[in-house]
Amino acid sequence: MIGKVFMKRLIQGIVIVGNGEDWQQEKIVYFCQKADYIIAADNGLAILHRFQLKPDLIIGDLDSVSPLLLKHYPHVPVEKYPSQKDFTDSELSIHKAISMHPKEIILLAMTGNYFDHSYASIINLFRNYQSDTKIKIITSNSMIFPVMQKTTLQNLKGRRFSLFPLCPVRKFSLVGARYQFSKNNLEVTDYSMSNVIISDRLEINFEEGMLFCVLFDPNLQ
Repeated sequence: MIGKVFMKRLIQGIVIVGNGEDWQQEKIVYFCQKADYIIAADNGLAILHRFQLKPDLIIGDLDSVSPLLLKHYPHVPVEKYPSQKDFTDSELSIHKAISMHPKEIILLAMTGNYFDHSYASIINLFRNYQSDTKIKIITSNSMIFPVMQKTTLQNLKGRRFSLFPLCPVRKFSLVGARYQFSKNNLEVTDYSMSNVIISDRLEINFEEGMLFCVLFDPNLQ
């Protein structure tokens, strides 16, 4: 008797598309085409539909998704939640993505005109941090990612970046940056704005704390 062997789909990279205004068409298409799995967070479906990109899953309370738009995707699974819930549609999508154990989660269209939603998207990088899964936000002109331990970035000479502590950071130093902090113990009110990488290696060193980095696209001054 010959048994059938079913190969489980290997999910390396998951893209989640939100409903924010800060995005670039080329990036939406590029990251979605590279992804193994695409989640539409509520009306992120409208952005995907605009560029003829089909999601693998739709998540949210569907309060902002047109019923007519949903009819275009009758075979796409939907996880619907009540409008009064403890998590945003974006965070519910992140929870789902984490449960699939990918190596990377890319968040698109997560920032925009509503500052509270944009800031919550950054906080979600930390609320849902997993040491074995890279997670980052891609905006129209930058990448935002958490820095939870000593980090080295390579081959980014000339790129502009900013750093923001989310809690006290101890024994902090930068190697390969144009500007240095005047102290090595940082508080949440400290930040490095519009710094520049001046070496082939940027080292972000610290012993304790959490920061997020905004790394701007090449040639952005």
